[in-house]
Amino acid sequence: ENASRRSITWLIYLNEDWSEEDGGQLRLHERANDAASFVGARKNDLQIGWLKATTAARDDEQPVFLDPNQTGPENETCMLYTMNDKGDRRNLSRKPFANVALYLGGGDAMARKVMVDNPVDAARLHLIDAPKSLVAGLSGGSGPGPEGEDGGERIRDIVPRAGTLVMFDSVSLPHEVLRTNKERFGIK
Repeated sequence: ENASRRSITWLIYLNEDWSEEDGGQLRLHERANDAASFVGARKNDLQIGWLKATTAARDDEQPVFLDPNQTGPENETCMLYTMNDKGDRRNLSRKPFANVALYLGGGDAMARKVMVDNPVDAARLHLIDAPKSLVAGLSGGSGPGPEGEDGGERIRDIVPRAGTLVMFDSVSLPHEVLRTNKERFGIK
């Protein structure tokens, strides 16, 4: 099976006279703990979240993938799963859930109720979020701190200085570009 989406994003900054005060930093919302297995995608299944690390069980972060092709009633074919470091799959629910659940609002709280059966797994589930700084700015709030909404992130800001090359998995790593304070151009 061939995945048909872009995952690796690369940027080369050419701004010779850019400083940190000019804004426009690439903000990466990285996970603070190591992952138990590979992240991003498994064949055609995209990563949509994490099971957060636990100190009591000494668990690593586990990427959560969406398999949209399970056998089930019409329009009920989605299943979330994780993979351990040996490549063993573990489904997070007993049966597929309705495809429409993917479009419901409510973030982590809704996903925990609808998509995950085990209460321990549900408490650890965190979806890969939309950009946080812009949403907080529009709503008038300050947004989450550098540890992120679920406490498991660290923020890395990359200043767009000339000669800087950045490569990252844009599917599994939430990211955003912060507001600029002067004119800047991009080439696609």
